[in-house]
Amino acid sequence: MENQKQISYLARFYEPKVTAYEFLKCFFAFLKAGSVDEVKRDLISFLHEQKQNEKYKDVLDEINFRSNGICFYSDDVEDALFNLQNGGLLGKMNPSFGIIIVKYNNEEVREIIDSMPKEYSDLIESIAENYINQN
Repeated sequence: MENQKQISYLARFYEPKVTAYEFLKCFFAFLKAGSVDEVKRDLISFLHEQKQNEKYKDVLDEINFRSNGICFYSDDVEDALFNLQNGGLLGKMNPSFGIIIVKYNNEEVREIIDSMPKEYSDLIESIAENYINQN
């Protein structure tokens, strides 16, 4: 019984392994390292597809998706994109065109990738490579 109390107490302090913001910040760094400067708004569908792969559970677990019956959307991704945009790392062309511009410089790319634990950065790099290969 004591152990169960301890677990429920600790559960209140749960911290995700990788937040949606951290994931996207690193994901875009790997895209920029792969010479990708623009990302189409089909990003959410792509990430939803990647989340179905159990291999990526640790880095995509905190991103939730919902469907309106036609397409998927994610408040977690939208919030993270807004914060990255607000921080000057991303930009947008006209919102109706649906293009995200990756503004990272080489120093930011290296710093962001190096700040992520290796086990997670390897998974994020794999997802970024999947994105590059699909486009």
